[in-house]
Amino acid sequence: MKEYGLWQNLKRNLKKPLWQRIETGGTGRGIADVFGVLEGHCCWIELKIARGNKVALSPEQVGWLIKFSRAGVRTFILVGTDKKTMYLFPGEEAREVLDLGLKHGPRLKLKLPYDWELLQQTLFFDGY
Repeated sequence: MKEYGLWQNLKRNLKKPLWQRIETGGTGRGIADVFGVLEGHCCWIELKIARGNKVALSPEQVGWLIKFSRAGVRTFILVGTDKKTMYLFPGEEAREVLDLGLKHGPRLKLKLPYDWELLQQTLFFDGY
């Protein structure tokens, strides 16, 4: 799976939210890949594909995710794998995800068939 495939899968299966993919060429470094809004609830998602257990986040991405999370913004890292598993981590734990990769306990671990309703609920509504 590639990052673009993860993005396509997300928007194809979660149709209720309004999604905006962010192209970083014209924005600040580190900004998350995807912005979503549903019923007035917003979130930012950094999309990654794991290589083994490693999740390659840049220092700018780690800083952005933590800074915005501490400001009260819902931020997440959604990681896809070759084993058709998705891991969702809170953005405030970006440093731990960088250091430990998939060995860091995710907020949500989804295997095929993915529970898209649970993912949507976690992204937009569950306690943060």
